[in-house]
Amino acid sequence: MGKGEGKPQIVKRGGGRELSEVLSQKEIDALLEGLRSGEVREEELLGKERSFRVYDFRRPTKFSKDNLRTIHLLHETFARQFANMLTGYLRLTVRAAVESVEQLTFDEFIRSLSSPTYIAVCTLGSGEKPMLVEVGLALVFSLVDRMLGGPGAGNYEERELTEIETAMMEEVVTQLLVALSAAWSMVREVNFRFERVEFRPQFAQVVFPNEIVLNVCVGLNMGAAEGFINLCLPYATLEDILSELNAEKWLSTRPPESRPMGREMLFRTELSSARVELVAELGRTRLRVSDLRQLQVGQVIRLNRRISDTISVKLQDRPAFAAVPGTAGRRMAVQVTEIFLEEAPD
Repeated sequence: MGKGEGKPQIVKRGGGRELSEVLSQKEIDALLEGLRSGEVREEELLGKERSFRVYDFRRPTKFSKDNLRTIHLLHETFARQFANMLTGYLRLTVRAAVESVEQLTFDEFIRSLSSPTYIAVCTLGSGEKPMLVEVGLALVFSLVDRMLGGPGAGNYEERELTEIETAMMEEVVTQLLVALSAAWSMVREVNFRFERVEFRPQFAQVVFPNEIVLNVCVGLNMGAAEGFINLCLPYATLEDILSELNAEKWLSTRPPESRPMGREMLFRTELSSARVELVAELGRTRLRVSDLRQLQVGQVIRLNRRISDTISVKLQDRPAFAAVPGTAGRRMAVQVTEIFLEEAPD
């Protein structure tokens, strides 16, 4: 056999020759000679016989690679917007980045969470499409401590939140959902809404255990404290939007600033972290200068309102609410009875 003339050709999948072609005796001899001389490796022969791939029927693939790429891009936008909102809200430089996007079963996601932890049960739209926002307790207590004027760093006991801490975290999650809605509006106008809080993963069963979900993990860094926020998006929640989740379509769409609804959503996102001052006015009266000069500690000044009257709560010197004065815990408080502000049309 001449050098190179009888060298067997290993035909791989997709080659010019069909795998089912019958080899001639000359080709068989050349193949055996190639195996003996080492010109042909046994792995190449065995590899071409394997024409299947492993498929786990318990974890069917429902999100394509194109879907995952687009979702990753969307949540990079969300991470930037949410970090900007927290930076203004906490008066501290906050950085956020998407760490991973993966699909798994809901049972696997729930079992991966610690207990207790902070889980916000949310919905997409009118309430029939659930999703979860999970925040580790270390990050939760850092956020709460920072909002109360502390450094936002330290060792915290793993426990369920108090009512005050829960209310404060609800405000943070509301801002998170505004940023998330703004990011998703680049594909379709959506509105994520907060529903309730759970601290035990087993009580946050919003879909069946074997349902496929998308876990978007966002890393949050705020100075000395850092942690992760996990978004759990069930397949059933995103099923209607999947056809629009492709990178080509997403990149070809106009930026949200060029659309009225997108521009409004971004505007609301930026304003949501702004703080305004409310003034509760108990009442007014008029005094002569001579009376003021004779005023002493312990004397009573009569106002123009009765005890049963509502008082005015002002925003930027304009009446915004009517309210009844009272107490909440050890603090003075007012209970709103009427709203004077005009709502902007949706």
